[in-house]
Amino acid sequence: MIGFYPIYFMKLTKKMINLLIFLFAIIVSYFLNQQEKSKPAQTTTSNTAQQAVKNSYDIVMADDKYGQNATAPVDYYMLVLSWSPSFCEAQREKNNGKIPEKATYQCSSYKKFGWVIHGLWAQNKNARTVEDHPRFCQGDLPSVSPQIIEKYLPESPGASLLQGEWEKHGACAFNDPESYFAKQKALFDDLVLPDTWMRNNELFRWMRKNNPQLDRVYLGASKNELYICYDKKWNVMDCPR
Repeated sequence: MIGFYPIYFMKLTKKMINLLIFLFAIIVSYFLNQQEKSKPAQTTTSNTAQQAVKNSYDIVMADDKYGQNATAPVDYYMLVLSWSPSFCEAQREKNNGKIPEKATYQCSSYKKFGWVIHGLWAQNKNARTVEDHPRFCQGDLPSVSPQIIEKYLPESPGASLLQGEWEKHGACAFNDPESYFAKQKALFDDLVLPDTWMRNNELFRWMRKNNPQLDRVYLGASKNELYICYDKKWNVMDCPR
């Protein structure tokens, strides 16, 4: 009987070790499977962005109804933000329930957008109409590279949108598209934004409460857009009324 117990415990210990190895293998297998499941979503995300820049997104200046104004001086800048769900709803209403191709990434994407960047506009303080502001200052420009466009889609979800804003507005204050896109993204990232639509007065109060830099600053808005103005040194300023 004396020799029985060591043998018994050796067998028991061996069984426990085998059991632990088995459990460890199950845990490792589980985590590997979870990683594999996440890969298709990442691929879908990448493919969706690539699809957004696959088709032509160039803007033709001659087709713009407001045309060019390369002589108006730049006095300040206006960051224009758009409430994406309202934009997409308007697109469906205009197109019999369908989303136009240029808005597919924003309105039919796997990702649901809230506030997005419409553009960063170079403005003239004496302007009374859209045509009075600087526009197309460098003329009709070639398409921005797909790699740059794709990089800034998360904040400004449309290849045609990014291309158009660069040609119409960005080229009046920046030498290259990436500098323009990077600046509007930096201004956007500096803001705390609500995750729901609000009426203008409610939106203004919310923005001032949650963004100290906007306290006592006059903001602008239309039905589904918010305007924040900056001087030429990028300090927040009152938007002209």
